[in-house]
Amino acid sequence: MTDELECMCTECGISLYLPRDLITLDASADIGAAMVRSPFCTECGGKLRVIGKAGDEPFYRVQEGNPSDGAQAK
Repeated sequence: MTDELECMCTECGISLYLPRDLITLDASADIGAAMVRSPFCTECGGKLRVIGKAGDEPFYRVQEGNPSDGAQAK
């Protein structure tokens, strides 16, 4: 069993799977999701946001269609 977390870059949007012991969380962020203080995105250097445990269903849902058209989350 892996002890990795899925983190998404807030700049370029890629997902990275990082070992939990390498992640330092930013306790000052109050946006409803844990922000990573260290490390940064390996592609663009952007800040990372914790999505969840690797392999688990993420906490967010993808919407179908245009949200302005009244599309509902699944």
